[in-house]
Amino acid sequence: MKKVCMVVLCIFFAFNFSYGNEKNRFDDVPTGHWAEDHIHDLRILNITNGIGNNQFGVGNTISRRDFITFLVRLLNYDLIIPTVGSFKDNENKNDFYYKYIETAVKYGIIVRDTEHFRPNEPITREEMAIMIVRALGYNDLGSKLIYLPNSFEDVSGNIGYINMAKDFGIINGVGKNQFKPYDTATREQAATMMMRMYHLQNNKINELHGFYAISSANQMAFIKDLDSVGFGWSRLEVNTNNNVVLNTSRRNNNEFGIPSGFTVPLDLAYERNVSTHLMVFVREESILVNGQSMPLVDYIVSNKNVRSTVIGQIVKELNSINGNDQYEFDGVVIDFEKMKGEYLAGEFNHFLSELKEILSQYNKKLYVAVHPKRRTGQPYFDGYDYKTIGEIADRVILMAHDYNAKQLSERDMALGYTLTPLTPIEEIYYALMAITNEETGISDRSKIMLQISFDSVQWKLQEGKVINKYPYSPTYESIKNRLIKDVSISYSSINQNPFVNFYDDRDNSYNVLWYEDSRSVKAKIELARLFGVQGLSLWRLGNIPNFEEEYEKEIYLDVWNRIIEYRH
Repeated sequence: MKKVCMVVLCIFFAFNFSYGNEKNRFDDVPTGHWAEDHIHDLRILNITNGIGNNQFGVGNTISRRDFITFLVRLLNYDLIIPTVGSFKDNENKNDFYYKYIETAVKYGIIVRDTEHFRPNEPITREEMAIMIVRALGYNDLGSKLIYLPNSFEDVSGNIGYINMAKDFGIINGVGKNQFKPYDTATREQAATMMMRMYHLQNNKINELHGFYAISSANQMAFIKDLDSVGFGWSRLEVNTNNNVVLNTSRRNNNEFGIPSGFTVPLDLAYERNVSTHLMVFVREESILVNGQSMPLVDYIVSNKNVRSTVIGQIVKELNSINGNDQYEFDGVVIDFEKMKGEYLAGEFNHFLSELKEILSQYNKKLYVAVHPKRRTGQPYFDGYDYKTIGEIADRVILMAHDYNAKQLSERDMALGYTLTPLTPIEEIYYALMAITNEETGISDRSKIMLQISFDSVQWKLQEGKVINKYPYSPTYESIKNRLIKDVSISYSSINQNPFVNFYDDRDNSYNVLWYEDSRSVKAKIELARLFGVQGLSLWRLGNIPNFEEEYEKEIYLDVWNRIIEYRH
């Protein structure tokens, strides 16, 4: 019901803006006022009719009750009217704000940590930030992110909430790195925050990208719904002569080779005007240089002559796929993984700049995949200069996935440790925050695409101990078959990841299985939108859960259909 109503509101807002803006202007809002559009947008959405006599109340402080009323109306919640109010000062059902406060309590915007709500008191800037973050569903995250650098010098409490509201662009400071958390807020300031939140929540995916690689043929039809597709059909590796070559064949156990019948998915993409790109992956191997062994990816990016040779091979393949001049790619996806250090980051910038210069001569696009940053103390691959890459590339794919343990220590196995979500929402938040950082991130957020990968992790336990050092990774077909049985499906609200516990009588083991579903995918998409990131990349076609909800219980594996709903 809520989703349908929000769609109706969006349509109404889009098609009636001009008319409504003329008809419903408040008399006390001067033309050119800094909050003019936000104030009148609130009226068009029927969130407020002002304070009477066609006055909005510019310059007036906004009360806690009015702010909650605006917020609940904007979120379009079904209102509740309980028999007994939640606070001693919210017991009169005849008060207009009674139902709005109670609805806010139900949805976690207001926490009952005191006997009084103080509805008539002016709301503070800090309180607004907290309520907005809670309204967005991030109360748990807001309370956890206290380790992040403080955005404002005068904020000492509720740091996570205020940082989040600032990272989303919903609130600003008042200058000189000050937020003034305990100052009251005006009605126009509240209107501005509300509409910023509204627009972020209603952003659509502006580019849906998917990878066609390894085993994707069974979902080839999905190409028609993409905006761009990366074909995983090439791998940089070392040949027998110790030279770097772009291998597009199946030789040397190359799973990233061009398949037979490769023209079929390409033709489908051409017919639907889907932009086509060759993914270039670097094999994880070493090369012998002057008697010393070094990682191949390091060797490629740090050697100018090798860079030039590699670029030549890439461009040749882009212009004539598999030697067929009738087929060509629109661009390339550079997938150079696991690089570390400032030196390699700089050399990678040189490689991308040199590649972009040649690609521009052929009107080809450059997409670049990067690893996510992690907070201090957590290991990650830091050989990627987001700021410079964003200036060079047409798109940047943020591979914020696979956070789960790749193996367990003997101690963890003995302890029965299985808390290994694939994509903890806290990690996704940090990754998005880092790549959109105003100083070190990508300034043009329209270039950023958050990538979602569909992996799975299963641990087996006997007598309370994990018996597999390395996780199993069942297919989503087998996961579906498991979920429709008599098992209890769980969802971690803290991590925003699903998991299931079950007993396997074949080996008398208890099992814990982590995976992705429509809820976890939704959580990531909606978080990305709040950062102004509207691009989405999928790894990979052939592995995207696409099961209709036709079973006795909801299993949330209709992922593809839910993704399409976010399309532009």
